Amino acid sequence: MKKKAAAILITAMALNLVACSSSNTSNTTTAGQDTAAAENADTTEAAEEGDSEATEGEGLKIAFFMYENSNTFTTYIRLGLENYGAEHNVTVESFDGRSDQATQTDGITAALATGQYDLVVVNPVDSGAGATINSLCEQNGVPVIYADRAPDLIGGVLDEYEDAYYVGLDWSEPGAVQAEMMYEDWKNNQEAIDTNGDGVLQYVILQGNVAQQNAIYRTNAIHDLMDQWNEDGTMPNGQLDIQDGNWTSEQGRNVMDTWNVRFGDQIEAVLCNNDTMAMGAVESLKTAGAFDDGKGPRVYGINGIPDVWDMIEEETMSGTVLTSPYTEAQIIIDMALNICADKEPLEGTDYQWGEFGKDVRVVNIPIRIEDLDVAKEDYGNCM
Repeated sequence: MKKKAAAILITAMALNLVACSSSNTSNTTTAGQDTAAAENADTTEAAEEGDSEATEGEGLKIAFFMYENSNTFTTYIRLGLENYGAEHNVTVESFDGRSDQATQTDGITAALATGQYDLVVVNPVDSGAGATINSLCEQNGVPVIYADRAPDLIGGVLDEYEDAYYVGLDWSEPGAVQAEMMYEDWKNNQEAIDTNGDGVLQYVILQGNVAQQNAIYRTNAIHDLMDQWNEDGTMPNGQLDIQDGNWTSEQGRNVMDTWNVRFGDQIEAVLCNNDTMAMGAVESLKTAGAFDDGKGPRVYGINGIPDVWDMIEEETMSGTVLTSPYTEAQIIIDMALNICADKEPLEGTDYQWGEFGKDVRVVNIPIRIEDLDVAKEDYGNCM
């Protein structure tokens, strides 16, 4: 790792930090374009009382740049970083990009200018921003770990800066796991799912954001398997429609409202790129009375967030895919401790590099009603 440059004089123009959302250990701030003043909010108490001897990670300070503070899954990653970081005497401060890349980039620039941070973790708004973020970090001698939302890995962005890494999901696997859950349910209970009795699964897809890699790859994985099952005849299927739900419950509900009018009970399955959109779809279906007869379409999500547990228990949602925010947080903190100690990033861990040589991927776990305890234990570490 390149040695961190000497701290730059902190001026009143360094940061504009506006308190946005906080837990009992840390705060999330908004780094905006107006950098006329600096205001530091309360930070995470990361060093534990005890031996006078220095402990692991003592004094290590990480800045986490979220693409959007209101995103549920990203919030759980933040809480996981705070909790696991605190166990290792690491301070984590978070910044809200407000779904605007310019705002996030300005925040990174201002934070690096203070010289306060040993490493930055970036959940990028735009996958194309990696080159700019790499350049900023390299100029300041600060390593960067991209989290969850990936920069342009295929374009080789991690190779542009020696101390740039990625921790997150395999782009395709969550979609594939979700589709396989649907396939298993069809094979085990086709009569109940095939409401019109034509032997063909009629489904719709709520895609996250058509411009983002996570959404594109998840959706392509679903289509690849659906095509395969059509070809081999094991699950004849037809896509009624696919729409952009923009990862949000509100948009998921709006799209589902339209589908309820357009397709009615033709819809036998709703496959959603994340749980938040699935929540909106379920609420729309409830309002339309789709579950009144104890039937209704099968709804599947991705992430396993606590907000959907009740829906799974009441069987208005058939399943989800756990994408473990706590595992992601653990990997990031463990790598950060190594990197900032001038060790190999994966030294002393069981993690392995992925296909790009500087990326670590989180395993996806299918969650149905009988598996909810697995999701509850994982998210319990992020609260």
